[in-house]
Amino acid sequence: MKRPEPISSSEAREWLAATVEGRDVVVRRLLDPGGAGEGADGVVVVARLDIAAWARWRAAGVAAVVASTADVAALPPVGPGDPARWAVDDPRLALARLSRRLDPRPPIAERGVHPSAVVDPSARLGEGVAIGPLAVVAADAVLADGVVVGPGCVVGPAARIGVGSELRERVVVADGVVIGARCVLQAGAVIGSDGFGYAAGPRGAERIHQLGTVVLGDDVEIGANTCVDRATLGTTVIGDRSKIDNLVQVAHNVRIGRDVLMAGQAGIAGSTEIGDRVVIGGAAGITDHVRVGDDARIAGGAGVTKSVPAGEAWGGIPAQPLRRWARERYLIGRLEAIWAFVKGRT
Repeated sequence: MKRPEPISSSEAREWLAATVEGRDVVVRRLLDPGGAGEGADGVVVVARLDIAAWARWRAAGVAAVVASTADVAALPPVGPGDPARWAVDDPRLALARLSRRLDPRPPIAERGVHPSAVVDPSARLGEGVAIGPLAVVAADAVLADGVVVGPGCVVGPAARIGVGSELRERVVVADGVVIGARCVLQAGAVIGSDGFGYAAGPRGAERIHQLGTVVLGDDVEIGANTCVDRATLGTTVIGDRSKIDNLVQVAHNVRIGRDVLMAGQAGIAGSTEIGDRVVIGGAAGITDHVRVGDDARIAGGAGVTKSVPAGEAWGGIPAQPLRRWARERYLIGRLEAIWAFVKGRT
């Protein structure tokens, strides 16, 4: 386990943009809001802080409680032995920052090249690169400063990994793929696998060789066991700061914009374009050769068969504007009553 970097009340003012009430404390670990254990060096982030919740955490002896500014304002003043209260505009954002700073887990790989790793002599490694056990870095691959390659990963020929990016266990980055800076690829992700392309021939389906590549922008995160296929010709693209969940399929020649959120088990078929800031719910499916406009929302389980205009929310199978879909679902639930009424009038 690594030693997390502690944070004090005085630092929280600037680092979390928090309004601090009570004594100056130093916290070294995050506490589970569902637990009740003591935490003299711990901080808890709560979505809702009322009198009962405050009493509970005071009794548990925690060092600090993080809550919304509105919730903190509704509580009585902090007493001499009470936990510090750090009031923030967005507790969830505070949780994200604290979880990063107070993460005690060991590094995926230590700096340097593990003796069991295989690194081709032509590969270029930046400063502070870490390559874990049984990893493979192929010919002409480029790993920028601070890149972490976890155990069992494969970085293919001429692949490029940007500054500070992290490949967790058993990630595959195929030949020629470009990964931006500060990306995180979770365990088992495959970036640059062949797209699903075949032509019908007299002896059955014949493979169309996938000669394109994949480019991930900066600060992209890819979930565990997610697959992003290389383009048939050209490039499959995922834009800056987009976050893709576990078990997602992104097919060949798909173009995903910036700040997109895509939940688990969703799938995008080939040559579809996803705009910026789109949110796609879990298990949604989007057909090939359509466009989902900027700021659109796709409900979980939706089946998108045609283009979605910018800013609209769609759901259902086949997907349609969410209000229309919800009304149809309501009316379907009323069919028995409607039918009974009609029968009674005939």
